[in-house]
Amino acid sequence: MKWSRKRKPSKADLASGPSSRSEALSYRPTKNREVLEEKLESGEVVLTYPLTLRPWLISLASRLGLRSGEPLTRKLQLDEIGSLTWTLLDGKRTVQDLVDYLCRRYHLNRREAEVAMTGFIRNLGKRGLIGLRPPQLEESEK
Repeated sequence: MKWSRKRKPSKADLASGPSSRSEALSYRPTKNREVLEEKLESGEVVLTYPLTLRPWLISLASRLGLRSGEPLTRKLQLDEIGSLTWTLLDGKRTVQDLVDYLCRRYHLNRREAEVAMTGFIRNLGKRGLIGLRPPQLEESEK
């Protein structure tokens, strides 16, 4: 899956990861282009994304005749705060910006908002719905 045509991060960039909390909060979440979003009348967002399976599992399912040729997808319905956060993910805002917005909008203390936001972003990342762009990558693009 190709995120952009710009410089690819080196293995050292990926292996090192954020070294501090402030550096982790300076990462910029970016939506995966393969994720389809649908907005419900209630204002909530439903995300449809492709499900990735391990090759051995695909092979086993094919041998047993359980796999048709069509790609497998999953759906995830976000609540009010999750839907709002999803709409704010534009690749320009940092995690810190999202935490600040959450604090102002819902009158939360900073620590509470930070824990909620980082947990939500971690969950989206594990599902492959977003990627995180490191801050040094942004500086080198200019």
